[in-house]
Amino acid sequence: MNMKFELLPNEIFIECFQYLNAPDIFYSFDRLNYHFYTLIRTIPIWLNFEKFKKSKFNQFCQIILSNPELKHKIISLKLSNEGTRGQIEEFLSLFPLNEFINLRSLSLIGLKEENVEQLKPMLALLSNLYYFSYTDLEYCTLEILSELLKSELRILSVQECEGSTSILKEMSITSLTLFDCTWNELLEVLQYALSLKYLKIDQLCRYTHVNNPLKFYTGKAVHLKQLIIDDTNADFEMIEQCLKRTPNLTIFTIKAGNCVSMINADRWQHLIESSLLHLRVFNFYFSHSYSTDSYNDILNKYQQFQSNFWSKQHQWHTNYEIHNGLASIYTIPYVWNQYTLVTSNSNSGNLNGFDNVTELTLSQMAIKDNSSYYFNNVKSLKLINEYQSGKNPDEHKLQKEQIKFLNKIVNLSTIKHLKIPASDDVLSSSSSLLLEILKQLPYVSSLQIDKRDLILYVKDHELCKYLNTKITTLYLYNYKYYGEYIKSDEVDLLLESFSNLEQLRCNIGSSVSLSLIVNKFSKLSIINSTYITKEVHSWIQENASKLNVYIDFYSIDD
Repeated sequence: MNMKFELLPNEIFIECFQYLNAPDIFYSFDRLNYHFYTLIRTIPIWLNFEKFKKSKFNQFCQIILSNPELKHKIISLKLSNEGTRGQIEEFLSLFPLNEFINLRSLSLIGLKEENVEQLKPMLALLSNLYYFSYTDLEYCTLEILSELLKSELRILSVQECEGSTSILKEMSITSLTLFDCTWNELLEVLQYALSLKYLKIDQLCRYTHVNNPLKFYTGKAVHLKQLIIDDTNADFEMIEQCLKRTPNLTIFTIKAGNCVSMINADRWQHLIESSLLHLRVFNFYFSHSYSTDSYNDILNKYQQFQSNFWSKQHQWHTNYEIHNGLASIYTIPYVWNQYTLVTSNSNSGNLNGFDNVTELTLSQMAIKDNSSYYFNNVKSLKLINEYQSGKNPDEHKLQKEQIKFLNKIVNLSTIKHLKIPASDDVLSSSSSLLLEILKQLPYVSSLQIDKRDLILYVKDHELCKYLNTKITTLYLYNYKYYGEYIKSDEVDLLLESFSNLEQLRCNIGSSVSLSLIVNKFSKLSIINSTYITKEVHSWIQENASKLNVYIDFYSIDD
């Protein structure tokens, strides 16, 4: 017997709804019938306004205003100023956060300094907060964290922790993510955050402000199980001192560039056998520049990572690549989401361990029929030129016959974003090559390309048809930061090829151009500009309340 959808038990709907954004639930179910009308007002709500259209943001804010009981149902809230400038301030002006008495998770993307004073008194009253993160804002960590001492905070993600590490002694953080961190600060975190089980650092700088900082830190982070250092210029001795303070570490991930001291299999083996007895997963990426004289030395160092200790005892398999003065070695499977594929001398028993790569930079020289590499989950594809001495200049450019080999390297059905760098001329200024690539990418919706090239390309009518059908996000590169503004006569030209555009990024030099863009691209919801003029800024301020589009910019050009 077939059961009608609306007759399913409420428990199933509640289970499913937790995977959906609150506005999507309301827009889909609010007016179906009374059953759903009442149900969606009684369930926990996850509310995410990231990259949200201004009109829909305003609409859902009105729903909350007319149904104030919903504020007690919101357990997760994500607000963003990234591409949606002013969203955080606008939301907090409508709804003080202390009214969300059951809020457990709060994410603030692109937080601005002007938001802090508005935010602080609200944070102090969020006693149930368990997860908190914000991006971009620097130098306010202590000021913000001081307001959260009475909360149940366990998971924290912030830009940096300069001058604020000692406050971790007063908190019970179990998971910490830092974008920027110095060597001293890392040691302080390990000393003070005694409950820490997970620590991720995007960029670790070797800078120290005392001659010998290590003697000041003697404590051990005995609860730490996982440590991730995504990018560092620290040497082996520094990392060694850190790891000796993490005796129960089970997962360690590190990426270090241009540091030859890291590339020493014997030292790593000794450290692991003496101090990291519980280590089960070790992911690393090490690279170093080399000269012709040191090529064999580098090769020998890399091959030592393929001994029995690495490949058989621990099943830590590696691949090394040597190309154009740079040598690198990394573990397979490759755990990072960004990868650059160029022609190289490589060695590995398995080159199919790249399922984590979502952003692939691909050299035209590496596009061939017999590639050993395959990337299954790439969302963003960037095509570049790879220059090699002794080669004909035309060989540096993508050839039409190469395009049919793309699917031998990349799963083309997952790609959403296509990037063509401004300075590479990888397409040889050919609209037909861009057209052929678009034909190979069934679900691409975003294009990043040099403005001057694109203005030439859009004269191709068949290409225009594909652009109109596929592209909803356009990012126009410029060679120069200043003076490369979009011109008024170029707006109409772009409109012929991008009538379905929802997001546009370009430099805007006049209010006339901006007004044309706002009025002619009817589906546009977000405009990003790296630089705008003072005159454009004045126009935005005068018209902001009447616009149904977010206009974001990095700085104002004097």
